[in-house]
Amino acid sequence: MLFKIVANCFDKIENTPSRLTTTDFLVELFENTDSEDTKKIVYLLQGRIAPQFEGKEIGFGEKLIIEGIVKASGYKKEEVEKNYKKTGDLGETAQKLIEEKKQNTLFTQELSLEKVFQNLEKMSILEGTGSQEQKKKLLAELFNYATPIEAKYIARIPLGSIRLGVGDPTIMDAFAIILAKQENKNYLEKSEEERRKIKIELREKIENAYNVDSDLGELCKILQEKGIKGLKEIKIKPGKPIRPTAAERLPNAKEIIEKLGKCAVEAKYDGFRLQLSKDGEKIKIFSRQSEDITQMFPEIIEAAQKEIKAKTCIIEGEALAFNESTQEYYPFQITIQRKRKYEIEKKAQEYPLKLFLFDVMYADGINYMEKPLIERRKKLETLVKEENEIIKLSEYIITDSATELENFFEEKISQGLEGIIAKDLSAPYIAGARKFAWIKLKRSYKGNLNDTLDLVIIGYYKGKGKRTEFGLGALLVATYNNTNDTFESVAKIGTGMSEADLTELKELLTKIVTKNKNPRIVSEIEPDYFVEPKYIIEVNADEITKSPMHTCGKTKTETGYALRFPRMLKLRIDKKAEEATTSKEVKKLHAMQKKVSLEMKDYLKKE
Repeated sequence: MLFKIVANCFDKIENTPSRLTTTDFLVELFENTDSEDTKKIVYLLQGRIAPQFEGKEIGFGEKLIIEGIVKASGYKKEEVEKNYKKTGDLGETAQKLIEEKKQNTLFTQELSLEKVFQNLEKMSILEGTGSQEQKKKLLAELFNYATPIEAKYIARIPLGSIRLGVGDPTIMDAFAIILAKQENKNYLEKSEEERRKIKIELREKIENAYNVDSDLGELCKILQEKGIKGLKEIKIKPGKPIRPTAAERLPNAKEIIEKLGKCAVEAKYDGFRLQLSKDGEKIKIFSRQSEDITQMFPEIIEAAQKEIKAKTCIIEGEALAFNESTQEYYPFQITIQRKRKYEIEKKAQEYPLKLFLFDVMYADGINYMEKPLIERRKKLETLVKEENEIIKLSEYIITDSATELENFFEEKISQGLEGIIAKDLSAPYIAGARKFAWIKLKRSYKGNLNDTLDLVIIGYYKGKGKRTEFGLGALLVATYNNTNDTFESVAKIGTGMSEADLTELKELLTKIVTKNKNPRIVSEIEPDYFVEPKYIIEVNADEITKSPMHTCGKTKTETGYALRFPRMLKLRIDKKAEEATTSKEVKKLHAMQKKVSLEMKDYLKKE
């Protein structure tokens, strides 16, 4: 397949504000692509050359891309940098300078998707002496043969900023439509409502398979080759991460017991959520984003080989930094320092981890995901040796008493933990979903909003006064609408950020500034700069209010929601944008808050 077909499609997507039109463009592209090339295109749309868990990174620095453009275009480095400063996008710079290049190659050829992929893969594994020069040559070779439009995406892909606004849900929607056409010959003749129902049913099946496989490129390849029947081939396998389940929220112990009845109540640890995969002596550790982070945690790898009884298993837990001298857990800000590529051994000695396991999805050939929680917990207890130094089971009780749940919650808070998670004893493990099978209750803060929110940065404002030197004064943040796969504005945040935070955020955000608003962003407020919805911050606020300005939860008949006095607490680099607090959650929290407020008023009247 010629790369120009892919690049032209990407360009059409970039220039449409409509997610539905984007889906139609993808349907057209995939319907005219063979399965191997489809797999590659899906990875490119994800800004990758392989699934996240394989750890093949193509993230190169801007400097390397600039030098590749210099080599291919004949422009001086200063000229390329000047143009880049003007456009703010190396893709656009590459497009312009390749179109107006000062030198022509003696030999030229049309670029294939395979050739682009081959060069990117070679660049991703090159290291050591002379590797930078080799990377430049491989990149310059692509630029030499590229058309201007192709050059735009060849420059962006290695930077991990393809800027199309296409998320995994949009790719899955495209394949649901493709399968709907295959499975229903008169699909296009059906009513809009009938087509919608067929698409939703197929989309759910695709997503369920993705939740246990985590390789969307391979999944789409299978669907293209074998249709919906191919989903039967998707099996749980050690070495491949399962997308984690997520918890809902309720405001107090009473409502949790009313919702779940008798339930398991576990301590909620404020650390790294890890998925540990064991296949004999081979151990892999995955983050909640399905990223392979095995090498970061040498003590957990060693402990898993000694302390886990199963030959093969996939288990889940939370890792926290632990202070041996005081026998206390460090806060998240300390634990997060363990996520690094360098000085791993040094940090492991400085901040050793404890891993608290709370679930098992697979063990010695048996799929435990469909089994009830109480059965999974019993199995988990048989997998871990007693008196372990590093790997332990999460602390929990089983109760149907709101008072007992509240007391357990207060006890965990006093120990410096984040709160509790209550779990339905009969529920299966629901991969990749947020359901009331798990309900979290976290420590309360002053004000009416009793929980923190994880919000996506969608834009930022230039600094004023003292913040002028940082070039960043406030953030525009959003919730995630998981029905529409969009990000809806909910607050402008200018407090809670230290000078170090401002410096770090400016460095991160300037790399993902977009010329046009990403089509997944729904905001009626215009910041100074829109950015790709990539980074999450944890936010506290006094309360949730109704707002005509913000789009969070906004419909044709209802106004949106906003945060009153929001403060940034910390950057959450362990979460991806789609794991942000949803607009539905904000709506529920607003209702909870209103209820608590009325109860308080009634109480004060009685007093």
